[in-house]
Amino acid sequence: MAIKRQKINIIGVNVNDLLFDEAVDEVLKLAEAKNRGRYVVTVNSEFVMLARRDPKFRQILDKADLALADGQWVVNSKLILGGKEHNRITGVDLLENVCKVASDKAIRIGFLGGFGDVAKTVAKCQKNLNPRLKVVISMAGNPIIGYDLRLIKEFDMIGRVDVLFVAYGMGQQEFWIDRMRKKLNVGVFIGVGGAFDYLAGVKKRAPVLIQKMGLEWFWRLILDPARIWRMRVLPIFLVLVFLNFLKNNIKSKFTK
Repeated sequence: MAIKRQKINIIGVNVNDLLFDEAVDEVLKLAEAKNRGRYVVTVNSEFVMLARRDPKFRQILDKADLALADGQWVVNSKLILGGKEHNRITGVDLLENVCKVASDKAIRIGFLGGFGDVAKTVAKCQKNLNPRLKVVISMAGNPIIGYDLRLIKEFDMIGRVDVLFVAYGMGQQEFWIDRMRKKLNVGVFIGVGGAFDYLAGVKKRAPVLIQKMGLEWFWRLILDPARIWRMRVLPIFLVLVFLNFLKNNIKSKFTK
């Protein structure tokens, strides 16, 4: 079955309307294509609102090979605005499933970001789960420009990396990927935000029931109340999506 490449415009940011398994399959196709500099973004409502304020960030999201619906509110908005797929594709789940499938293929994996030895811990955990997984690099690195030359040398020594998971946090990792994607021999970069912390056990992920209820955002807010500053944009996001929905409906009535 051919992968559906339809994108839904969520108040200025185009998001792929894909099932979870289709998203994993698309990532692996990008990795096996032997191109370089492809990249995947996992979009939540904060991404969308940042893109509205920052044209450069919006351009980076627009150029992504895949823009996946991470946040529950993005999934809901995608459905309201014409999408069909209900799957939420988080950085944590995407990383785990790509590693699982890639372990049976000649795909070389890298983990970059997080604090201290978190990337190494994630790599070790994934190797334990998938013994045949080909991990070629795992390090914290540094997203500042002054670290670029050192990182380029590190990557030159290890050769090709087919999939590189980058955990420098929302926004920062996307700007880093945009800056470095043509300088490193990496097939596909995937920004995964804080996924390393959850996979390494530094932070506790919401129970599965809460995830299925679409309330993982609330769980994170309870454990980290400081997130409320980041989430202050959510009411505005919801209002804009609703207004866009009304606008589209009114437009469609007049064009019939």
